[in-house]
Amino acid sequence: MKRARLPLTALRSFETAGRHLSFSRAAQELYVSQAAISRQIRELETFLRQPLFLRLYRRVELTDAGRRLLDQLVRSFDDIDRVLS
Repeated sequence: MKRARLPLTALRSFETAGRHLSFSRAAQELYVSQAAISRQIRELETFLRQPLFLRLYRRVELTDAGRRLLDQLVRSFDDIDRVLS
């Protein structure tokens, strides 16, 4: 995949929602609406052609694919933070 095509905003939204297991808490952390987080994650799932969350009543859970992506993103964002600090 070409880097120019990476949906960076959606990846950031997903990583935050995945850490919190909450779209609402992710929205608070990123200072956007819950609807914006939901839209970004839905677009990322379409881009990847697989679900990343199971949407249950008043909560979400990561799918296996979501857990794998979250683990990689947390490590990658932590590495970037260390380099920039």
